[in-house]
Amino acid sequence: MPNGLMLSDLAIAGGLLILGKVLRVHITLLQRMYLPSAVIAGILGLALGSAGLDLLPWSDTFASNAGLLTAALFSALGLATDVPSPSIVAKRAGSMWAFNQIASVSQWLFAAMFGLFLASFVFTDLNPAFGIPMSAGFMGGHGTSAVVGDIFTNLGWEDAFTLSLTFATAGIFISIAVGMLILQIALKLGLIKTFSTFANMNQHERKGLIQENDQRWAMKSTMSSLSVDSFAIHAALVVVVTAFSYASADFLSSFHDKVQIPTFVTGFLGGMFVRMVAQRTGASQYLCDGAFNHASGISTDYLIVFGISAIKVTVLVQYIMPMAVLATGGVLFTLFLIFWVAPRIMGDNWFEKGIFSWGWLTGTVAMGIALLRIVDPEMKSKVLDDYAIAYVPGSITDIFIISLMPLAMYSGYHWHALAIGLAYITFVLFIWRFVFQRNKVLATQ
Repeated sequence: MPNGLMLSDLAIAGGLLILGKVLRVHITLLQRMYLPSAVIAGILGLALGSAGLDLLPWSDTFASNAGLLTAALFSALGLATDVPSPSIVAKRAGSMWAFNQIASVSQWLFAAMFGLFLASFVFTDLNPAFGIPMSAGFMGGHGTSAVVGDIFTNLGWEDAFTLSLTFATAGIFISIAVGMLILQIALKLGLIKTFSTFANMNQHERKGLIQENDQRWAMKSTMSSLSVDSFAIHAALVVVVTAFSYASADFLSSFHDKVQIPTFVTGFLGGMFVRMVAQRTGASQYLCDGAFNHASGISTDYLIVFGISAIKVTVLVQYIMPMAVLATGGVLFTLFLIFWVAPRIMGDNWFEKGIFSWGWLTGTVAMGIALLRIVDPEMKSKVLDDYAIAYVPGSITDIFIISLMPLAMYSGYHWHALAIGLAYITFVLFIWRFVFQRNKVLATQ
């Protein structure tokens, strides 16, 4: 079990988060950059912490809070996740699923192999697994970065934790900066007809606030307060599943000293299992997905604050040149996925799906949504609906990649990882071409 969240750490992170939101509301430059308040708070934590001015009294173990919050994040996601039937995936989101699988697996493979090339021929003092932190940070965001960082730390490569979190932070800036450039080019090429610029947004949208008339309740009350508060039960489920994620991960990892099961895997699967039991017993009518989604959102925001604040600047100085080269390669490869692969896989509305995927593949899903809203403010393309349907089957692949790719690259199984990854991409292409496309043609006859 990890060290618990210290009240002082939680208070500092909360204060930074509030300050970050205040700055986001009042500073136009931050609004134009679409920076999440948690990222601003994390940068403040880094600047005011031991790596900067050393003004914040973080506890000695505050960096471990990121791992605990990651387990809570995936536990809450599992509690809010339904497993769609294969027919629904095929009919509604087959092309989105295929592209997501190809893009995510190929990005991990590219990062792993490009990092291996740099470590072998250019920067020969690098760890052979150097490329993995980039894919963890770009595609997975701070949650996945914390997972991969913990895996590498347990294997003996502690610098990977800082590298992963740095790539995740840089990815947010890259996703918005390059994403806005992509939108400008797409407008000139006629790929899109409208562009909801920053100037067209109202004051509330710019500041990340919701007008009073548009505000909605965070969750519905499903239980009488005479017996228990509804949120208390939902919070209890998240806490219990999070504790289960640690206990089960420790148990499963005890069978072999080289096997380390990440807590995010057991947390996500544990949450889905609890949800399925609730559905089978009829208890699901008393559960609110909004509460679980907000629990994952809270975990994510605090995770970002702790993760960025824990970055070791001295490590970044040591790796700055190879990181720059690796990030440049990652950006170019992701652009290839968006502009060459996406049109051939996703067909109609490929650009809307592609720009969302750009934000997701370099920053976070939230960055993808921000870019999508600029080009499709009324969400007519139904991209988010398709992504939600394709997410669950795709997340299973993510679990295997995040869990096994760091181990494979660190332990020298480079070509095994490449062969398995390419075989899986070939399998996905086969399913897309001979199942999804065939069903689409039959449906139009």
